[in-house]
Amino acid sequence: MYKATIEIEAAPEKVFAFITDPKHVKSWQPDVVEPRPLPPGGLQVGAHVGATVQEYGRRFDVDLLVAAMTRNEHIAYRMEAPRASAYVEYRLVQWGKYTRVVTSAAMRPKGFLGSLLKKMTEWKMQSRLKLLRTAVESHA
Repeated sequence: MYKATIEIEAAPEKVFAFITDPKHVKSWQPDVVEPRPLPPGGLQVGAHVGATVQEYGRRFDVDLLVAAMTRNEHIAYRMEAPRASAYVEYRLVQWGKYTRVVTSAAMRPKGFLGSLLKKMTEWKMQSRLKLLRTAVESHA
């Protein structure tokens, strides 16, 4: 299990809206080339969302199934990609004028690149949270 935490100077409602809006994904997930729009019915448990990603010279689709969600507090996805499957969660906690964002991922790498993917995961999770903080705090 991998985990990363950051505090963002914004209310949980703003952070949740930001991380679940496809138009903002590229600002904090730089590997995303093309996010998919929200499905009919919007974001809810059982909905499929995802994106086309370009990573390490490879372009591929990532499917995210919303596995659990409590609006403005928690969202969890089951992720499938060519090189890994994962269960990824974001928990948002009001912390004074900040929102503490805790993300965790349980990964199951596929193929011989598994050990390399594991080593990159924690670094990548923390760097994405830093990008998220910058994007949310600078967004009007």
